[in-house]
Amino acid sequence: MIEQRNSKSNERGAALVIVILIMLALTGIVMGVSSISVNETRLASNEKLDKDAFYLAEAGVEKSIQYLAQLSVPFLGSGANKDQPAILLNDQELYGKGTVTSYLDPLDSNTGNTSRFVAITVRATLNGSGMSKVLQVQVGQQNFSRYAYFSDLEKFPSGSTIWWVTDDELYGPVHTNDQLHIYGSPTFYDEVSSAASSIDYYNGGPPQDDPDFRKGVTLDASVIDLPNDTQMLLNKANEPGGLVLNGNPVEVEFRIDGGGNPFLRVTIGGSTSDMSYPSNGTIYVNGRAEVEGTVKGQVTIGCNGDIRIMDNVVYDTDPRTDPTSTDLLGLVSEGNVVVWDSPANLDSADETIMAAIMALNTSWTVEDYASGSPRGKLIVYGGIIQKQRGAVGTFSSYSGLISTGYEKDYHYDPRLLDNPPPAFPTTGQVEKIAWNEIDPSSDISMNFW
Repeated sequence: MIEQRNSKSNERGAALVIVILIMLALTGIVMGVSSISVNETRLASNEKLDKDAFYLAEAGVEKSIQYLAQLSVPFLGSGANKDQPAILLNDQELYGKGTVTSYLDPLDSNTGNTSRFVAITVRATLNGSGMSKVLQVQVGQQNFSRYAYFSDLEKFPSGSTIWWVTDDELYGPVHTNDQLHIYGSPTFYDEVSSAASSIDYYNGGPPQDDPDFRKGVTLDASVIDLPNDTQMLLNKANEPGGLVLNGNPVEVEFRIDGGGNPFLRVTIGGSTSDMSYPSNGTIYVNGRAEVEGTVKGQVTIGCNGDIRIMDNVVYDTDPRTDPTSTDLLGLVSEGNVVVWDSPANLDSADETIMAAIMALNTSWTVEDYASGSPRGKLIVYGGIIQKQRGAVGTFSSYSGLISTGYEKDYHYDPRLLDNPPPAFPTTGQVEKIAWNEIDPSSDISMNFW
């Protein structure tokens, strides 16, 4: 009997030990789960802070891009050579989330000139946690000089249609805020975009109308607004190193002396004088400007009247044969830019204009384009930007050949994509080229190019 009681006692003791072990195991599991939950909560919280800091830095980048987009000229930076990083936002509170510091760094290889490329470096620090993120985005400020051809409207002021016709050739980017009108088989060698949803074909489309879009065509593209006036160029010309000329007309002939030095021969009211190019490259004419000659250097003429092309306007070093040429000309008019009926332009020979041309109100056109006989080719090496498309000639609907005026031979100067003429207007659009996240401890005021 005694041996039986000991056996039952031993069994109860063993069961108690098992229960205790199970309870300990369950307690360990509960504590482990609790620890995992705490760690996951902590990780989730850190991940949220990390994302919040990233989003705040992105907001700083977008604010910096908005600043660049509203500039009338590409960003210059700070310092004597205008190529050093400049602070835009300095520990600025943003959206109640934290502070943002932003530096803008223009491309150094374009020292002293307007730079299309800018590095934006932004540090964002969250309130409370001190969590920081640094983002760097490299952007390109789009300049109107990037277009071989640009128009707001593709019709005459009267409302009649102007057509791209057989034998028209365009090299370089093309954009219109209007509809493209096609007769026959013109050739577009680079990207083409139109804000319209369709193309207007003279004969209803292929096979009679069969344009060759070598790099395709984009319809329903965004509208790009032209500047309202040339005030920005006047401001630039009024700065030290600029040149303002008053008269109606002001004749500006680009010349080169016997020693190879460029100068301007300016005639106003019958009085002629020779002048040096302005050091900041900006000339402004209050009145009408009449332009011709050989350009050596970089210069832009802004004008609140018409600009008349009196004869060939060419570069001293022809970039078509020597791509190292640094000669550049911009012509920006609040009126029209017109190939005028000067004796030199009525000789039935080809005319050559090398420039980035902008006519804000209204067109790039030819005087008396509908009169006389064909004058040859109108060769433009550069780009044409205009409010409303102007005519340079007429064509026969039977043969598709030019009847009066000029046949177009427009070639884009690819240098204009990255190196616009001095103070040439920007489109207000900024394109992101590359971005990366960098160490938050980095000195974001340093030169990154």
